[in-house]
Amino acid sequence: MNHDDRGLATRLVHGRGPNPLGAVATPVFDTASFAMADMAAHRRTVEAPSVHDYYSRVHNPTVAALESTLASIESAPRALAFTSGMAAITTAMLALGRRGGHFIASDQLFVNSREWLAHDLPDFGCEVTFVDLTNLKALDAAFRPATRAVFFEEFTNPLLDVLDIEAIVAIAHDHDALAVVDNTFATPVLFRPLELGADIVIHSATKYLAGHGRVLAGALAGSGPVMDSIALLRRRLGTIITPHNAAAVIEGLSTLELRVDRASATALRLAELADAHGATSTVNYPGLPGAPGHELAYRLTGGHRFGGMLSFTLRRPARKAVVYDAFTQFVRATSLGDVVSLVDSVEDPDVLRLSVGVESPDDLLTDLEKALNAAL
Repeated sequence: MNHDDRGLATRLVHGRGPNPLGAVATPVFDTASFAMADMAAHRRTVEAPSVHDYYSRVHNPTVAALESTLASIESAPRALAFTSGMAAITTAMLALGRRGGHFIASDQLFVNSREWLAHDLPDFGCEVTFVDLTNLKALDAAFRPATRAVFFEEFTNPLLDVLDIEAIVAIAHDHDALAVVDNTFATPVLFRPLELGADIVIHSATKYLAGHGRVLAGALAGSGPVMDSIALLRRRLGTIITPHNAAAVIEGLSTLELRVDRASATALRLAELADAHGATSTVNYPGLPGAPGHELAYRLTGGHRFGGMLSFTLRRPARKAVVYDAFTQFVRATSLGDVVSLVDSVEDPDVLRLSVGVESPDDLLTDLEKALNAAL
């Protein structure tokens, strides 16, 4: 592990280390290639291409600054940045699934992750078993001799199930498999899976890490030979992040803790309003004391913030479109983790998902109440 004793907010701002030429903001090295000083320099790039600047599909100083920050905040020896969250997931799983193998995946996943695992990864000679990971006995029974890894989200999208990450990691390791955790919803602010024993943590950095809805980006962090394998495949597939997008994520990271704190405080108030409203039958937010995963979420997060994501089930599913159309402060858009609050109509016919931004809480509360009133 990368042991950095500084506080998270400090690591978010300074984890990249010193910038070249004393620059305060991270410079954008917007170049495809870097000149070789001599044949000795060329040989060094051949021997260790992922640590020398010679071609930006392999290594770039701006990308390296982002990866240094990610490693610092995740308590990891190494991090890698990608063109998108799906690029991070697919590159990692393909690297783990070389020459076939078996994977266990949560049955509660982001739709693109689930569809890729179900329909595309098997085309590469791998098998995937989907399991309800709230049932630890079912998880234990799903392992095979060829199982490479367990892949899951913490918290899940869109129903905010809270999984017992430490128990899942322990079971995976008992079977000599890796635990791969998508922590996009919770972010490193709420908890850091590698510190709880996970092997790889993945983020759609498009979301909270970047935070401003301007770039597509992905990230993962971890340790051991598997990171070399993922880095090699990233180089061959060309799924590395661009320097401009890397710089944008670095800028977003500097305010990550502030944004998550603000969104968490507002999301709890919104969840309480929705929970008490007659238009909803279920409110999915781990910060609510009555939520099924509240005690586990309290232990994982320390109990003072639970993130900015929530969803709710309507008592009258036929009114879903009316509620969706009634929002005026929440922007009707896909994605999450933006400074702007978003409402998304997810696959479930009676569920709407909210991503809480940094607007004035009272304005968001008024908007949610107005939208829910339209369902009555």
